[in-house]
Formats: sequence, structure tokens, C-alpha cells
Amino acid sequence: MKTIDYKIRSVQLLNYMNDIESGRLVTNPFFQRNLVWRDLHKQEFIKTILLGYPFPHVFLSKGKIDLDKKISIASIVDGQQRTNAIMEFISGKLSVNNRKFSELTDEEKQDFYKYEIPVIELDLTNDDQIIADIFQRINRTSNSLTMIDRKSSEFSASEFMHFSEFISGQMDLSSAEDDEDEEITNIRNNPYIKDSFKDWAKAVDKNKKAKEFRQLMTSQNLFSINEIAKKTNLQYTLNIISTTIGGFFNRNELSWTYAEQYNESFDLKDKLLERLEKSAILFNKLKFKKSSLWYRKANFFSLFVYFCRVINKIDINYDGKVNEIKIIIDSVELSDDYKNAAKEGVNNKKEREIRDIEIQNIFEKIIN
Repeated sequence: MKTIDYKIRSVQLLNYMNDIESGRLVTNPFFQRNLVWRDLHKQEFIKTILLGYPFPHVFLSKGKIDLDKKISIASIVDGQQRTNAIMEFISGKLSVNNRKFSELTDEEKQDFYKYEIPVIELDLTNDDQIIADIFQRINRTSNSLTMIDRKSSEFSASEFMHFSEFISGQMDLSSAEDDEDEEITNIRNNPYIKDSFKDWAKAVDKNKKAKEFRQLMTSQNLFSINEIAKKTNLQYTLNIISTTIGGFFNRNELSWTYAEQYNESFDLKDKLLERLEKSAILFNKLKFKKSSLWYRKANFFSLFVYFCRVINKIDINYDGKVNEIKIIIDSVELSDDYKNAAKEGVNNKKEREIRDIEIQNIFEKIIN
């Protein structure tokens, strides 16, 4: 069993913030979840500091030593949202008790900066796979960490997961700023994404081969800003992809099977992306109103999965066929069985199949 060396210490809040500003401490390594704390949670946390009360340890990785600069660049393993709350309060973006940091007395500012942050410092480099595992274990019992947070961290080396993150808008492959330290860039970017996948993804973006699908998966007609921050659209994308490949299943089961199966490479990505993109183009051409029942998640899932299955039988560039589909779907009266399957147990295999059978019957005369 490998033993991990670590130190328990405290860091004055002022020094902690200086390390962030100087680039010695990276707040957003690749395995971290998106920031989803509401202002209320941030305010309550800042009150804890202002009152001088303790809070749980922040976990840091020591990182590698830059021999030329004679510094080490650490990263936050657990404590990102607390750190973000502190940064927002100091910068004036967040008010607590109707007061910004700049409105505190000098004594209150002194006490705030002197606050001792409890830290557990892990003697691990920032690209060590163990760090992602530690992150999962720390948060395993936390209500604020969702299943998709844990799974995206667990499968951070899976090309199936990379593909899903990329097309759902949950992966940023943009280049680093010119003046950004290369080591900092490496910490922020997932080190397990292969260069070959990055090249493929950049070519897809250049040729806009995922544009329509990504727009759908980041559309506020389907997902709220908060849901996107919580990666709900990533989980949704994983389930669409997995259903298109392997058929219906309960909840998210098959998504994790494929994340493991296609860990090293996902050779289906080109053909699958073509299907997804064509289906997204067709859906967008139907021009549903924001209030349409087809923007409800269960209904959209069923309709879109059906489109993915039959899309090669549809000429999406032929307006006559698109209009025919539009007329039928606008006039359809869904059965009570369908409506019940779209309200209760919507992610169960049985309910997904009930909805799919009805959608097949709706279109069987014009798509065969």
C-alpha cells in the first residue's frame, strides 16, 4: 500500500491569497467541479471567518518544484468554492450583511486577513492520478457533490468521457494566455486528454461539426445556468450517446460501462458525432417554441434519441420532409401512457421504452 506524505498546518488568509495572485496556488485544476455555490452559501461561509470560527481543512497538493524559478506551484484539491467565496468578498463582488470588504473597518480587515486557514498539504504532484481519487473520496459523502461530479473525476482519463464533455460544452480546449506559466496551464487542463484527441476536437471546432448539438446542450430552453454549472447537461449527453450506441437502460448505468469500455480510445466518435449533429440540425429546424413540451427533458430525450436512430433515412436539407415532420409533431395527441412515462420514473428503462414506442408509431408512416 502506497503511503502518502502530508502535513497539517495553517496558512494566514493574506498569505493564502497572495499565493493565488502570484500563481503559486492554482484554484481550478482539471478535476475540480464547476462553481455552483449560491450567494447565500458564500455569505454564510464568509460570516464564519468574520466571527473567527473554524472551518474544515482545505486540501492542497504541493506540486512540482520549478528549479529555474525556485518555486513550487500547488493546486487546490478540496476547498475551491470556499476559496472562490473569499476572493469574491475581497474583490467587492460579494456583500455580507449588506457590507462589502472595502466597507469594513481597518480592524475588521486586519482580523480577516489574519484568519488562519487550516490546510492539509499532500506531497503529490498535480498530475498524479491519486489526487483525483482523493478528491472523490473527500466528497463521496457530500450532498453538494453530484454523481456526475464524481464520475467525471473518476473517468478523467476516459476518451468516451472526453468526447461527451467536448460536445456538451463542458471542455475548454482554448489556448492559454501568452503570459501564463506553462505549469499552471498543465494543472488547469486535464493531463489525461491525449494530444490526438485535442487535435481531433480542434478540427471538429474549426469545421463546426459539433456546433448545433453543443448549442442544444447549452441552451437555456433545456438547461438552466445552474444545471449547466452542475454538469447536468453532461450527464444528459452521456445518456443520449449511450442509448444511441446500446439501446435503453436504467438511469445512467450504461454510460459508466461505456466510460470504462472506451477508456483508451473511442473509435465511434466520428460516426456518432455525425448522427448527433444531423439530429440537432433537424430538431432546430422544427423551431419549437421555448414553452414546447419537446423542450421538457424526458420528451426531448425520447425524440432526440429517435432522431439519432433514424436520421440517415431523413434528408434534413429537404424542407418538404422537415415540414412534414413539423406538421405531424405539432398536431400529435400523446397518450396517457406516454404522459405518465414522461412524469414518473422518467429515467427508468421501462418508461423510456414506452415513450420510444409511441414516438415510433407517430412517425412510422413518413419515416421507414
